[in-house]
Amino acid sequence: MNYLTLNDLILLLPLALAGAIMLGSIPVASKFKLTSLRIIGALLGALFGLIFIEGLPALV
Repeated sequence: MNYLTLNDLILLLPLALAGAIMLGSIPVASKFKLTSLRIIGALLGALFGLIFIEGLPALV
């Protein structure tokens, strides 16, 4: 079983930022909805990054 190290977690920040930018670019009318979309995008990006980091050794 592989454990996460600091080097593995470097991938999470760019993916969280990419998720926030992608969902934050959806045009909405209120500031609250825009902030909510950015938060959800950042969480989804970080979750994808975590799944990617954990699944990468199995693919190699």
